Amino acid sequence: MVDTIAQKCDLCNQRSSGTQACIEVCPTQALRLMDDKGLQQIKVARQRKTAAGKASSVAQPSRSAALLPVNSRKGADKISASERKNHFGEIYCGLDPLQATYESDRCVYCAEKANCNWHCPLHNAIPDYIRLVQEGKIIEAAELCHQTSSLPEICGRVCPQDRLCEGACTLKDHSGAVTIGNLERYITDTALAMGWRPDVSKVVPRSEKVAVIGAGPAGLGCADILARAGVQVDVFDRHPEIGGMLTFGIPPFKLDKTVLSQRREIFTAMGIDFHLNCEIGRDITFSNLTSEYDAVFIGVGTYGMMRADLPHEDAPGVIQALPFLTAHTRQLMGLPESEEYPLTDVEGKRVVVLGGGDTTMDCLRTSIRLNAASVTCAYRRDEVSMPGSRKEVVNAREEGVEFQFNVQPQYIACDEDGRLTAVGLIRTAMGEPGPDGRRRPRPVAGSEFELPADVLIMAFGFQAHAMPWLQGSGIKLDKWGLIQTGDVGYLPTQTHLKKVFAGGDAVHGADLVVTAMAAGRQAARDMLTLFDTKAS
Repeated sequence: MVDTIAQKCDLCNQRSSGTQACIEVCPTQALRLMDDKGLQQIKVARQRKTAAGKASSVAQPSRSAALLPVNSRKGADKISASERKNHFGEIYCGLDPLQATYESDRCVYCAEKANCNWHCPLHNAIPDYIRLVQEGKIIEAAELCHQTSSLPEICGRVCPQDRLCEGACTLKDHSGAVTIGNLERYITDTALAMGWRPDVSKVVPRSEKVAVIGAGPAGLGCADILARAGVQVDVFDRHPEIGGMLTFGIPPFKLDKTVLSQRREIFTAMGIDFHLNCEIGRDITFSNLTSEYDAVFIGVGTYGMMRADLPHEDAPGVIQALPFLTAHTRQLMGLPESEEYPLTDVEGKRVVVLGGGDTTMDCLRTSIRLNAASVTCAYRRDEVSMPGSRKEVVNAREEGVEFQFNVQPQYIACDEDGRLTAVGLIRTAMGEPGPDGRRRPRPVAGSEFELPADVLIMAFGFQAHAMPWLQGSGIKLDKWGLIQTGDVGYLPTQTHLKKVFAGGDAVHGADLVVTAMAAGRQAARDMLTLFDTKAS
């Protein structure tokens, strides 16, 4: 197939649709319209070539560049660093209608199944809902978003779009990727403000009942699909609000907690029952759930915290990332302090955070807002190797965080009373890539130094936590403590106890909100397959 450049000719000038007949009827869709600027550049280049009698040295524009829009990426407005570091409100403003139209106009609608669609774990119909925004059809766009996502207004805020949909955008290296995340948030925020809610009035009730353990993205994704299929769903969670890590692990400046409470109201109106402050093994037994329900879904996430195994890691002043973030989020939500999540006062103190992911950035930026004297990130690789979102690093730097790259922790220094005084570091150089493709840091001999610290936050990531209530159930765990699913003869999310399904971080390890939600939705579909098989 040859891709041909088309220019609107006189025969199409009177067409009411404004489109070109040749482009519309071409069965191979091989015709594209070139804009006037691109045509003029080619015309000038050809004129110069003719005048010189030889090949022109003037670079001709590439065909793809001439076809792409020239409007650059703008996106949502961001509150200035000087203002936002003094409060915990969201730092990104939602798009207004003009901004949404501008960004939607930039989409080139590459294909029905474009790169952005394939790089989204949920395979959202991104070009289609962007086109609906362009046409002003917000309700239709919201309906389309909810066909593949249970939490679009949340994913629009917290997904690392630069590594997913926007990272695959055709315009990324031309004029900047379309701000897909901003548009996803705009669609649902606007539709909900207009009074739109998911319509489940035509759902036919089924006889099955399902218990969902965990009200995080995996559990909510599972409950959403089941409720839309008419299944009675009860969701159990040990926290006082739904969301899991969304609520208690992500700071409010990235995700306002009223967004979660609004989503809980929506799910409740859909018929989902939430049993909050209810812990499995304490308030209700796992065996009760497996005996009383037709199926059970486990979506409890991973709350075990990775350690560095350094001397004095349990010294006063050395804390883990999740309890630090959860305690301050609970305080902002007006919840009482708990023994599990004690508050840490960092005001006027020197804070050092070890790590390089998004949780690290959350700890750094929270410390800034808590008026720490200084806040430093110490990461063992270089900046380009950081696993977190690029925009989070930019935001942290804007807010006053200092970065120490290529430094690896060696020890924790304490005073005679056993309290933290500094972290011992050694500088590193980037070595050859390992099996995972990432370059390994190599310590540089003789480069040891100490970085003074009053508070040291360990943000090395999460791993499976103990689930003693699973003992004796027949559900198998792997050597990392993750739940095993999908063995031969089982559905993809089915455990070795056939009426129990699992998904999200508890199965594949700590990952993204969107991957957990996708796993929960898949588990719901697997349950429906099981129910239908039994009924046939």
